[in-house]
Amino acid sequence: MIPTAPLAGDLALQLFDLAPTSLWLQDLSALKTCLDGWAAEGMTDLRDWLRDPGHLLTCQTLIRIVRVNRRTLVTYEARDEAELFAQIPVLFNDPQAAAFVEVLCQLWGGATQARLVTRNRTVGGRVIDVSYAGQLLPGSEVSWANYLISIEDITEREDERRREEARLESLGLTDPLTGLLNRAAYEADLDRFEAGAVAPVSVIVADLNGLKATNDRLGHEAGDALIRTFAALLLRHAPHPAGTARIGGDEFVILLPRTGPEEVAALVRRLRAAIEAHVEAHDGLAGPDGVIPAPLSAALGAETWTGDGPLRAAIARADARMYAEKRRHYGRADAPWTASDASPGPQRHH
Repeated sequence: MIPTAPLAGDLALQLFDLAPTSLWLQDLSALKTCLDGWAAEGMTDLRDWLRDPGHLLTCQTLIRIVRVNRRTLVTYEARDEAELFAQIPVLFNDPQAAAFVEVLCQLWGGATQARLVTRNRTVGGRVIDVSYAGQLLPGSEVSWANYLISIEDITEREDERRREEARLESLGLTDPLTGLLNRAAYEADLDRFEAGAVAPVSVIVADLNGLKATNDRLGHEAGDALIRTFAALLLRHAPHPAGTARIGGDEFVILLPRTGPEEVAALVRRLRAAIEAHVEAHDGLAGPDGVIPAPLSAALGAETWTGDGPLRAAIARADARMYAEKRRHYGRADAPWTASDASPGPQRHH
């Protein structure tokens, strides 16, 4: 490469003004002089010093904006420089001035560059994500007289990142087969309800009947279809803000915060009626593959936690009721569920 002379003044100004990213040229020399004075008076920790609102305001008022380019007006949706400068408090509306303090501490620590991602606002108040890069220009390392800032609007990119993070978080708490909550989400709800003393909490434990037989006779695709059908039925009938989870192969739980025994008993009746209606509607009907699917059947058990004892103990009682019903299903299918089934039975940890 052949060394070239510095750009002529007019050309440099044109390149600045027409740059495709927002540029700000600031004079921080008065601010640097103030910081030097505070240091001479005994200031040793700038970040701690700036926790004083008075010190912070002093620093902010000593910044002089020399010029901005056209792209800055576009980025911040300002008609002209006068409107932009009048709205500076809106653009950088952060009572703690976290980004400003971070940049100042980097420069005070000897850096000639500062980079960070933060959030600003446009003149109209729209929040934008921005990538900030500041540079003390050559010859200004001591005085801070010429500090060039580049601002890139990265809102679209950050929105996509947040959507992806939310998607990944949802995947971590969602059962992929049914779209219900998974065991991890269910356990988190249990801990949250107990810690927050959200009582009463009612629970319905459900277990599909005949899933293994369906898998053995018709294949696992048919078993998966049965699981999805039952999950959809639970979602349709569980009221907001119930948490409906699949916690095992054929095991489901509905957690109902601030729901008492009468309400949960009514929901159990609605679920039973919905199961019966589904069976009647699909009785003898073959699927697209010509195979008649297994009839939908499930054992249900319910209990209400009033805040006495651990919530998981109430779930164990609901589990025992569900198992009692499952025994009747395989022994005497016409025996209905009754409250007497609250006696302890086999327990599982959910």
